[in-house]
Amino acid sequence: MNLDLQLLWQQIMQDATTEDKEALQHLLTGIREKQQGVHTRYINASLRMTGEFFEDYSKVCIPNSPVIQNSIQVAHGGVLATLADAAMGGLASRAAPVGKNVVTTNLTMNYIATSKAPILLAKGYFVHRGKKTFVMSAIIEDSTGKRLATASATFFVIQKRTV
Repeated sequence: MNLDLQLLWQQIMQDATTEDKEALQHLLTGIREKQQGVHTRYINASLRMTGEFFEDYSKVCIPNSPVIQNSIQVAHGGVLATLADAAMGGLASRAAPVGKNVVTTNLTMNYIATSKAPILLAKGYFVHRGKKTFVMSAIIEDSTGKRLATASATFFVIQKRTV
């Protein structure tokens, strides 16, 4: 495996474009950050996602790199949905009762604009906090404050699973 990985790395670097190198640096930095405890999951590491969670709202950011861009070189809509889900779900999971967690049962996105700004940010908010469901909203903006999308989601409260 180690030799296969080394050979693959050599082949990739031999043919790498500037964009390939930027994407590799993004992904490898994320994996390194996971190894250092910055991220607990590969999805967060691969997106280089960072977040701040408060009592009533959250902020989750990702860099706008080639890793997340579609064929017209703007953030892929699915990545924006993931960003919104992380902001809303992260806030909801922290508000769940002890021994409980949440899962997304519905997510609606409304796309407004695209951006080439270096940072994308989702702000998550509570709309309703019930015993069995949380209804959330999010605003997705770029680092200039330009609104890119809005989101709403419902989260179902479940028993926390142990691995």
